[in-house]
Amino acid sequence: MPATELPMKIKNNENKADTPQQYFAALDMGSNSFHFVLARQVGEELQIMHSEKYRVKLAQGLNFDNELSDEAIFRGVTTLGNLASTAQHLNKENFRIVATHTLRQAKNIETFLQAAAKVFPYDIEVISGHEEARLIYQGVAHHSENSTQQLVIDIGGGSTECIIGKQQNIMTLASLNIGCVSLSQEYFSTGIISESNFKQAIRKAKHEVDSFIKRFKKSSWQQAIGTSGTFKCIYKIVNAGQALPQPFSLKQLKQLKKKLLEHQHCNELKIAGLHESRRELICAGVAIAIALMESLEIEELDYCQYALREGVLYEQLENLLHGQLANNIRWRSVDNLAQRFNVDQAQVHNVQELLKTWLQQVDKKWQLQEPIYAELLMFAVQLHELGIDINPSGYQKHGQYILTHSDLPGFNQEQQQALAWLVGNQRKKISSLNEYQWYLLKSDSLKQLCALLRLATLLCQQRQSDGQLPAETSSIVNIAKVDVIGSNLIVHIDQQWLLKRPIVDTELFYEQAAMLALGIDLETVIDDDSEIGY
Repeated sequence: MPATELPMKIKNNENKADTPQQYFAALDMGSNSFHFVLARQVGEELQIMHSEKYRVKLAQGLNFDNELSDEAIFRGVTTLGNLASTAQHLNKENFRIVATHTLRQAKNIETFLQAAAKVFPYDIEVISGHEEARLIYQGVAHHSENSTQQLVIDIGGGSTECIIGKQQNIMTLASLNIGCVSLSQEYFSTGIISESNFKQAIRKAKHEVDSFIKRFKKSSWQQAIGTSGTFKCIYKIVNAGQALPQPFSLKQLKQLKKKLLEHQHCNELKIAGLHESRRELICAGVAIAIALMESLEIEELDYCQYALREGVLYEQLENLLHGQLANNIRWRSVDNLAQRFNVDQAQVHNVQELLKTWLQQVDKKWQLQEPIYAELLMFAVQLHELGIDINPSGYQKHGQYILTHSDLPGFNQEQQQALAWLVGNQRKKISSLNEYQWYLLKSDSLKQLCALLRLATLLCQQRQSDGQLPAETSSIVNIAKVDVIGSNLIVHIDQQWLLKRPIVDTELFYEQAAMLALGIDLETVIDDDSEIGY
């Protein structure tokens, strides 16, 4: 597939009025198609300059053991190779790529990512279904400035996302493991169209929808909007020949189903508004749409052309306009979780202040300059006592479980599993990082973060020893400093401070053996007051 030429202005770095920094791009690596979009910043808005759709059909290469076939990997990697030349003039930090259901499910995702890295020099983020839903809603919300509460539905190739929100705020969301490709493979794989196949497909979809019906009906909505390929196709068919397209009703959707049943095979379908590429998927898509409209009692559905990729674009713009930290969705997710579980913020402050100092001391030798590592460490501190109300003696494992299974907006799957691992290994036995797959994050860097986190929480554990927490923070920062020599992590501790804390002294001894599991040799150096200020 030939690379698409980008606007000429983006290639001219000498044109100061229109530099590459003003361009943003997003790639949605969906189960059926890859969608690329390029936009230019105009004030505080985005102007879409170019969009491209690549029909990759990844989901059709996913077998029942959730392994991606060589042919599907080849199709995906070839498409990414072509896109690499298309996007070569973009700043890397302005191009965000998100992968959805099929790559979430694929057990051999590492094979795909390694092959992609050889031809595509950009980071690929695999996001959860809930994160996909959040970004879809952001795309629709920026396109539709509706002040009423709205239900947004996206039927993808491998999953279906449903979200209720008002303006930019999400009330509730759900991600279902059904899509037009997966349901088509299950009930329309031979291409035969029958009432029986439709009935079974609708029943399967309704079974999935049952899991969130009560929650969604409780939230309510005034308008329902469909987005992405399936709803675009239905919308075009229903409105074929209409001068002014209108939302479609459940009655019209069932009329479309009846029209499909007039054909015996999907290859025979010749319906106005139905593109040839959607023939094999339209029946499954209609089945899911009927199940949703019946179960949720939706009277009519409108269509919006904006979806996941536009949500990604607008989030990039928001971060640029208002500052990465101020608008960081991850920070807000962590703060909300900490509040929900009543995490002791004074203790969090103690540990964070100590670690901020240590990060500066080890920065050059441990190469932790990428912002995500400092973020993950601060997040882990913010949530390190997440499970303390459940079981004080094993709270780190309860915290890890909560983080593994929580909905954390703003986190891709790799970041979420890294955060959960850090919290779960802040104390006691250390579990292996090899249990997880790492692509964007470096396992050695995560081990280094873990070592710093363990040491900091250990030194700060006697939180009430000095009576006043702020004073305790100040003293720890001044009496405990770290250095790195090879694989050695050396902590210099004031002798008088340590003598008052025999428990800390004992645990430092045992911590030396524990950190060997991280490949790090912990060395404790006892200094007097005159030596600690090096």
